[in-house]
This record gives sequence, C-alpha cells and structure tokens, in this order.
Amino acid sequence: MTPKKSRLATAEVAAILRAGKSLRGRAVSAKFIPAPGPGKVAMVVSKKVARSAVARNRLRRKGYRALPATLPRVHAVFFIQTQEFESADILSLCSKLS
Repeated sequence: MTPKKSRLATAEVAAILRAGKSLRGRAVSAKFIPAPGPGKVAMVVSKKVARSAVARNRLRRKGYRALPATLPRVHAVFFIQTQEFESADILSLCSKLS
C-alpha cells in the first residue's frame, strides 16, 4: 500500500477532476496535474466495476501495488475500469505522465 503522505485527500481529488488532463489506457484511465513537490496518487473503482466493497478495495490495493517505486512529479487519480486490469496498464500510464 502506498504511504498516506503519497495519497491524495478528497479535496485534492476533486480539484484534479475539475482541472486535470486525461490519459486513457486499455483498462485504466488517469487524470493528472503537475505537482510542485513529490507526486501523490489516488485509485478510484466504481460500483459498476465491482459491486461489493471487498472487491473494490481488492482492486484498489492491486492498483497501488502496481505503481512504480518512484512516482512521477504529478498528482494523479487513476480510474480502474475493469476487474481484469494488469500492472502493466498502470505502469504504461505512469510512463506517459512523466
């Protein structure tokens, strides 16, 4: 799991959703803005993707584990769109962010 200091707060997520740029992948999309300091991230899984909270949290944790060790200097919100996503989906988006 990503440390708390590297995760976005609710207000920061709302700001990114309003003003961020978008990237789309096969099973994951992202919205991001440049960060003045170290980057922060958030994972979002809709109820349409996984109905139960247990399944959504499992996908969210899988997404956090897939992040590279050093995050790009952006604040990013990742949207997991299918239950069958792979770590490579998030890594490819992270490489496009930097």
